[in-house]
Amino acid sequence: MKVLMLRHNLHQLVLDHADEVYAVLDRSPGCLALPPETLARFAGVYWISSYDSLEDLSAVAGDLLTRGTGIDRIVSFPEFTQYAAGYLAHLLGLEHFSPSVALGTRDKRVTKFRAAQAGLPTARWYSIPDLATADPAAIEQAVGYPLVLKPAGGWGTVSTVKVDDSAGLEEALRTIADALPSPLSAQFVAEEFIAGEEFHVDAVWRDGRPWIFHVSRYFSPRLQAWSGKTAHGSVLLRESEFADLYAQLLKLNTQLNSAVGIERGATHLEVFREHDTGRLLVSEIASRVGGANVSDVVEALGGVHGGVIALHELLDGDLADLPFTPGRYPVVGGLCLVPERSGVIVSVPDRSELLAHPNVLGAATYHQAGDHVDASHPSAWCTLLVIGAETESELEQTALALSETFKIRTAPAGDPSPAAAPPARPA
Repeated sequence: MKVLMLRHNLHQLVLDHADEVYAVLDRSPGCLALPPETLARFAGVYWISSYDSLEDLSAVAGDLLTRGTGIDRIVSFPEFTQYAAGYLAHLLGLEHFSPSVALGTRDKRVTKFRAAQAGLPTARWYSIPDLATADPAAIEQAVGYPLVLKPAGGWGTVSTVKVDDSAGLEEALRTIADALPSPLSAQFVAEEFIAGEEFHVDAVWRDGRPWIFHVSRYFSPRLQAWSGKTAHGSVLLRESEFADLYAQLLKLNTQLNSAVGIERGATHLEVFREHDTGRLLVSEIASRVGGANVSDVVEALGGVHGGVIALHELLDGDLADLPFTPGRYPVVGGLCLVPERSGVIVSVPDRSELLAHPNVLGAATYHQAGDHVDASHPSAWCTLLVIGAETESELEQTALALSETFKIRTAPAGDPSPAAAPPARPA
C-alpha cells in the first residue's frame, strides 16, 4: 500500500509498516533534522514552504497524479497538518479523509455546531472572527463569566486563557493576539468556563465502531494544572471500574463522529463533566492520535503503541493481528514535566534516574539544558513520563510526588545560571 505522509511525527512507524512511503515535509527544524539515511527510505520527498500553502500542496498532488503514483492513504498524525491532509485527500480522490472532516475536527466552533445538531450538549460559546474588532459586550451577553478564550483552530491549550470579568476580557482581547504562534489565526471562540472534571477519550475506529476505546481523566483540568496546584497529566481509567462512564462516552463519541463525518481512524476527544449537573459536555475532537505521550500510555496498558494501532487500521489491517498483552501495572497514565516559567533551561531530570523509579515505565525528553522554552501555556512539555501503579489513587499520588521531585528549572533569557533558577515549589 502506498502512503503519503505529512511531516515527520512517528515517521519510523510509517516507514516500518507501509509498503511505499512518500513524504511531504516543510522547512521546520524537525523535518530539516531528519538524517539522510531516513530520507533515503522514502520513495519520494516533497519539500514545501508551509502546510497551509494551497499552491505547494496542489503541486504535490499534481506531480503524484501525473506520474500515476496511485496513493492509497494519507497519514497525518500532527494537529496542524489536518487541513493539508483533507485537501490532498480531496485532490487525490481518496475517501478516508476530507476537507469537511478536517474542518469539523479542527475548528472548535464547527465541532460545537455539529455536536448541537446531533443533540449533544456543549458549553455556551460565541464566535470571534477577529480579535481586533471583537465586541466585549456581545461576548459577555452570549457566554457570561467566567469564560475561556481560545483559538478556533488551536491545540494543546496554546493561547488559551480564563477570563473572570469584563476588565479581564478587555485586557485579553488587547494582548492575546500579540502572543499567537504560527500557524494560529486571530479567529477565536469564547466559551463558558465549566467547573468540573476533564476527560480525554482516545479511540481508533473501523466502520463507525471502536477498535480500542480508552477514557482518561486529567489529574485536574488543564488550565487548573497550569496554575501549579496539581501534576500535569492523566490516568487511564479502567473500564471495569467505570463501566457507566465508558458507556456514556462511547455513545457520545459515536454520535459526534457521525456528526463530523468520521467513520474510521483515530480520534482524540475532550469532554467535561460538570460538577453541579453531572452533564458530559463536548469540548473538542481531533481526527488523530492523542498528543504528548498518549500513544505510549496505550502501549503500557495493552502492549501495542497507539500510533501502531491507528496505522494498522488505516492500512486495512485486522485487529486480531495486533499482539495485545497486559502491561506491568493495571493502572497507567501519563505525566508531563513542565517548567514553572519561560526562559532558558538550566537543568532537566536525568533520564536514567527517572527510569530507576519503580513506577516509571517510560521517559522521553524533548528539551535539554540551554534550550529556550515558552511556558505561557500548559503544553510546554519538556519531559514526558509513562507511569504505572496498582490503583488509581496510588498513581495520582505518584504523579504528584514525581512532579515535586523532578523539576525543569529555567532562568531568564540571557542569564542561564543555576542561581537564577526558580525555587522548587513546596510540597
